[in-house]
Amino acid sequence: MLLGAKDDNLPVTKIESYLAYARAAGAPASIQTVIYPGAYHAWTVPDLTTARFYPDLVSTKKCPLILLGPKRPAFLIDGEVKPFDPATFSACVAAAPGYSMGFDAAVRAKSIADTVSFLQRSLRP
Repeated sequence: MLLGAKDDNLPVTKIESYLAYARAAGAPASIQTVIYPGAYHAWTVPDLTTARFYPDLVSTKKCPLILLGPKRPAFLIDGEVKPFDPATFSACVAAAPGYSMGFDAAVRAKSIADTVSFLQRSLRP
């Protein structure tokens, strides 16, 4: 997982919570994460030349993480799987609209190199 430390749409703490849950649930393989300290959401998009807040975008930043599985979607709340509730989801989306995005050429280059390196290590016979 490649994460931006300044990504306020998908906060690193939310992902860390998921990774702890996955480890506790016996995930078959570890998940490697790389956190880019100065990166916002969408650091790979050159059209977003200046980092700025987009207030009209829908954000799930205040929502519990949604788990998608073979049965139906569920929430991950405090390390526990809870039934997905559309009303709760609507409320948390409405509570915190918008998030920041911004291109970062150096982070983009680094993330591409990190991805290629990971795939070379992982896909070698």
